[in-house]
Amino acid sequence: MKVFHGLNNLDRIPRRTICTIGVFDGVHCGHRFILQRLINRAKREKSSSLVITFHPHPYKLVRPECSPPLLISLRHRLFLMERMGIDFCLVIPFNKKFAHLSPLFFVKNILFKHLKIKALYLGDNFRFGFRQEGDIQLLKELSKKFDFCLNIISPLKYRKRIISSSWIRREVCAGNLELVSHLLGHPYSIYGKVIKGEGRGKVLGFPTANLDIEQEAIPPSGVYLVKVYLDKKIYPALLYIGTKPTFSKRGFLSVEVYLLNFRGKLYGRYLEVEFIKRLRAERRFKKISALISAMKQDELSARQFFS
Repeated sequence: MKVFHGLNNLDRIPRRTICTIGVFDGVHCGHRFILQRLINRAKREKSSSLVITFHPHPYKLVRPECSPPLLISLRHRLFLMERMGIDFCLVIPFNKKFAHLSPLFFVKNILFKHLKIKALYLGDNFRFGFRQEGDIQLLKELSKKFDFCLNIISPLKYRKRIISSSWIRREVCAGNLELVSHLLGHPYSIYGKVIKGEGRGKVLGFPTANLDIEQEAIPPSGVYLVKVYLDKKIYPALLYIGTKPTFSKRGFLSVEVYLLNFRGKLYGRYLEVEFIKRLRAERRFKKISALISAMKQDELSARQFFS
């Protein structure tokens, strides 16, 4: 997937694409239904699929008091869309200048004049343009005027409830990861860059990789069984989320992963970590020896599980 940032790159994107527009936070089942329709039609008509997305989330600018914590980072979002098979993605910086564009200007000058899209797929609650004045009815009129096919997709439901990013966020923060996997259409995962930590894990006998995951909605603190995807290989692993209460009363939130069968350097590399289940909650140990014993038991449980 080729990714372009900003409206200055419009001319680098092929014309007559099959397009969709949205934030797609989480790339959940509802999003995937639209994206798959996009991909299938593009292949059928020997065209290209194009996703137009925004960063940061529009609410951070227009309604900061209602701005939701993101399920996944922009980098993770792009990673998941590329895995699905999207050909091109245009990331538009959502700033004051862009937010003041009228719906007509956006369709006429971006979708029609520059991109000349062939078809547009959207959810039925899509709104766009200054003060969200553009809606599906306006798009129906403009699609006829500017010669593109408009396809409106009804939302997907799970247990008679519409699947939404806000619903999934709440379930992630509550630790209901089995339900989250159903709503996403795939196991819940985090994606981040390995950064340098304090090196305490190595001293304790468990060299962990510290992750900068760039996202805001994460599961409750604790130790989890996970799979780590790296260079098209899968490694069984343990993941720790917490503030290290054994060492500090006011620690910062840390996300660390311990790969069971890996030797090598990970600094600077990106890992996708897929959750399986929670082993135990975070706790404060009175002695370091007790913490080490608990970590050894966590490793034993993990090896027994993955065997």
